[in-house]
Amino acid sequence: MRIAVTGCGAATPFGMGAAGFWSKLIAGESAVRLTEPESYRKWTRVAASVPAFDPTDYLPRKLAADTDKYTHLALIAAAEAFADAGFRPHEPNPFGNLDPDRIGVALGTSFGGVQTLEAGCRLLAGSDSARISPRLVPKSIVNAAAGAIAIRWGIQGTVMSYSTACASSANSIGEACYWLKRGEADVVLAGGSESLFTPSLLAGLNAAGALAKSGPDDFSRWSRPFDRDRAGMVMGEGAAFLVLEPLDRAVSRGARVYAEFKGYGTSNDAYHETAPHPEGRGAALAMQRALRNTGVQPTDIGYINAHATSTPAGDAAEGAALHQVFGDALAKIPVSSIKGAVGHLLGAAGALESLATIMALDSGILPATLNCDHPDTSAPPDVIPHQARHHKVSLALSNSFGFGGQNASLVWARYR
Repeated sequence: MRIAVTGCGAATPFGMGAAGFWSKLIAGESAVRLTEPESYRKWTRVAASVPAFDPTDYLPRKLAADTDKYTHLALIAAAEAFADAGFRPHEPNPFGNLDPDRIGVALGTSFGGVQTLEAGCRLLAGSDSARISPRLVPKSIVNAAAGAIAIRWGIQGTVMSYSTACASSANSIGEACYWLKRGEADVVLAGGSESLFTPSLLAGLNAAGALAKSGPDDFSRWSRPFDRDRAGMVMGEGAAFLVLEPLDRAVSRGARVYAEFKGYGTSNDAYHETAPHPEGRGAALAMQRALRNTGVQPTDIGYINAHATSTPAGDAAEGAALHQVFGDALAKIPVSSIKGAVGHLLGAAGALESLATIMALDSGILPATLNCDHPDTSAPPDVIPHQARHHKVSLALSNSFGFGGQNASLVWARYR
């Protein structure tokens, strides 16, 4: 079965909307800026957060009050993706004659509604007799956003939440495509959402040495994937979703097709709870499985969207894995990481980076790796430094790797 991408939606550090995200990304803009609020700067001086917004501009007031920020972002991005696919998310019967039990949702997130959970903890820390909202648990559980999407649009098919650290939303997309191939759904909304700007998460990542603690005077240049002077990741937040459906169904209803899903591979390093395998063995295995499931050779890939978070260990391990899988062919394959522009969205990273890969295939423009002034010796030979490049490719691969040794790779194809 050929699977089409017919809708895209996003809420990113550049603001709301997939089109705005893409235009700023290929223009070489950076969303990394001084962290707000100021009190968070003790843990991370810079961040790539979603610009301030009022959720009631997008959602009914009660729904906004009853849900966490990560669910707000998910609902906003999901509505855009559905509308972009030709459905009617703001009407009483959004999917027309499509049975609600033939629609699915696959959502990836690392932590779920951690802002709500931490707010409750702060109340109890102040007084163990504090009144905790009865909404705390349903707002903070990992499947809160997926459930909210299902309730808002009456989706009664398979609705699943995946939590595999920074591979979460890449896994959600890959797993969703199995549902379509098995005939368990006609349409699936797949992607992820993350909003982790809280003291405990920032302090924990800072203590683990994952966050950049220094950089150039220009804060926008602190995220430096593959650069020899990289000093750690910059935290981002946001949501991104794709509408996936069988290609023949998409064509028969006259949908606009952005790209095709071709293959998926996943693996685990089985090495360390936070550090990647230094030789990139698990990452290489995920890529090899994705290529094998697609039925193509490494030389058939024309572009790679790297996970490359700007951490010394992570970038070096991915570089080693890329050299292992692609060998001499890697010298001819452009590779870039968009984290120089938007930071690391953790559980939502794979979805946003898949969206960027799809846009690259559709437009014939490859996004750049920002701030890679001096590529490390382990970096791929061509990291598309500084500026986006006009270059049409037929097949592209997107990588997502996370804590716990989780690895996921997705193969996408230009639609012909």
